[in-house]
Amino acid sequence: MDICIKGARAICEAVGENPKQINFLVDELGLPAWRRGGTGSWRALPEDLKRWILEQRNSHLPAQDRPAAEA
Repeated sequence: MDICIKGARAICEAVGENPKQINFLVDELGLPAWRRGGTGSWRALPEDLKRWILEQRNSHLPAQDRPAAEA
């Protein structure tokens, strides 16, 4: 079991995004990833990424199309 995903490429692959856009994803879209002291490798928790991708999905679906448990 992975406790933490490390690296922009691995994080972006997990959520289906381009690793070149990680700064935009974090700063503008709230991707829950961080770097220690603002430098080094990006890190993210799998459960945070799952929650974020569900929020992204739901923000782009009409309310009637969202799964009942998550609407």
